[in-house]
Amino acid sequence: MSAHIEPVNSDHDKSGPSNQPNPPKTTPFVPQPSEDAAVMIKAIDAIIKMNIPAKVKLREPDPFDGSDPRKLRTFLLQCKLNFRDRKDHFQDDLVKVSYVLSFLKGMALECFEPGLLEDIEPAWLSNFALFVQELESNFGTYNPVGEAESELEALHMQESHQATKYFIKFTQLTARVHWGEAALLRQAYNGLVKRIKNNMVHHDKLTTLAGIIKLVQAIDLRYWECKAEVSQETTTSGSSGHKNENKSSDNTKSDKGKSSSQSKQKSSNQSSGSSQSKGSSLEPKKTNPDLSSKLEKDSKLTQQERQRCLDKNLCLFCRAPGHMAKDCPKCALAKARAAKLTQDSASTSKASGSDSKKD
Repeated sequence: MSAHIEPVNSDHDKSGPSNQPNPPKTTPFVPQPSEDAAVMIKAIDAIIKMNIPAKVKLREPDPFDGSDPRKLRTFLLQCKLNFRDRKDHFQDDLVKVSYVLSFLKGMALECFEPGLLEDIEPAWLSNFALFVQELESNFGTYNPVGEAESELEALHMQESHQATKYFIKFTQLTARVHWGEAALLRQAYNGLVKRIKNNMVHHDKLTTLAGIIKLVQAIDLRYWECKAEVSQETTTSGSSGHKNENKSSDNTKSDKGKSSSQSKQKSSNQSSGSSQSKGSSLEPKKTNPDLSSKLEKDSKLTQQERQRCLDKNLCLFCRAPGHMAKDCPKCALAKARAAKLTQDSASTSKASGSDSKKD
């Protein structure tokens, strides 16, 4: 006898919760910010962005054409600064060499042109150190150490320059030579100007290069401060003196104006008084000219003066133009006076003779 198995009804066999309807889905509650809170968030975000420092972009290196070997060192320095600033970009030597090649021009670029156009790439194209050696061997100085030593020995601080400028050049050259501390210290002292050396005697003797640089810069800074103070005092005193001169000149002009007006008034009074007075004369007495250089010992004209009067049609007596000596009014007056004097002397002699006969 077989067992009868009834089918199992899953709906009836399920527990009670399965028979209940599913609850509706609900959206979780998320608090929405108010308008004031949104404005505050924007303000905070703006402040944060303002405080984040922007990355400074370095200047690209100056193109190098190979004409001046002294510029090669500066050119490589500018390139290496860009390498350091963008390390993530210049991790491969091939990228570094390509970057430097892009700033070459003239014969410097022509030197590397054959290697770049060949099918087989040269070793220096993927090795930055070999590329720099190739660049320095072709366009660098012949003896960089010897040239740096010569420049260092000839380096002297100028009277009008500051000590900082002198030590910047001094430090650049010392990085290229192989001198000891004592030699550099002696050379740094020898290149200083006399005004700094004279002031250094008041300080203890220094044995380090850093110490002497610090002391010299302090002495030089004080010197320029004193010079600026003296210049300012001179300018101030000069401007005040100029104002005083202007005031005194104005006073002098006013005094001159007053004196001139008073003198004019006085002269007008004198002229009116002189016109009223009889027999008074304001004309100065005429002085006779000195004719000693134009007369001979016998009171006659010299030959040169006589010839000059004849050439210019001047009177030989008064040396005035327009008439001759025979028509000279002064000559006639002189003759009349001479005749009168002769007549007076003759009458005087006759009178004296008659008196002597009576006696």
